[in-house]
Amino acid sequence: MENIEISNQSESSFTISDEIKKYLLETSKWGKFLAIVGYVGMALLVLIAFGVMVGFSFLNSDTEGTFPMAALGLVYILLAVVYYFPVNYLYRFSVQMKEGLTTANNQSVTTGFENLKSLFKFMGIFTVVILSIYAVLLVIVLPASLLFMK
Repeated sequence: MENIEISNQSESSFTISDEIKKYLLETSKWGKFLAIVGYVGMALLVLIAFGVMVGFSFLNSDTEGTFPMAALGLVYILLAVVYYFPVNYLYRFSVQMKEGLTTANNQSVTTGFENLKSLFKFMGIFTVVILSIYAVLLVIVLPASLLFMK
C-alpha cells in the first residue's frame, strides 16, 4: 500500500509507554485465556452435537413423529462454527500483540490490532443479525399469537 503525503509537515509518531505496554500485555494474556476456553467450548459443542445425534437416534428409532434430534445436533455444530470466528480473532490478537510488544515488532502489534478490529466487526455484524431476527420474529409472532387468542 502506498503512503500519501497530505501536507509537508513531518509525520507524528506514537510511542507506547511502559504503562500502555503493561496493559496491552495483560490484555493479551486474558484474551489468550478466553480464546483457549472458547476453543474448549467449541469442542464440547461438537461432542454434545454428536452425542445428541447418535444417542437420541437410538431412542427415537421406534417412535414416529417425534422431533429429529439430528437437527438439534446440526444446530449445535452450526453454533460451534459461528463461535469459531470470534474466538480465532481473539486468539490471533493475543498472540500477535504479545509477540509484537515483547520483540518491539510494529508489524505484529499492527496485525494484533487488525485482529481485534475484526473481532469487534464480527461481533457487531452478528449482533445486528440477531437483533434483526428478533425483530422479524416479534413482527410475525406477536400478531399470530393475538390471532390464536381469539
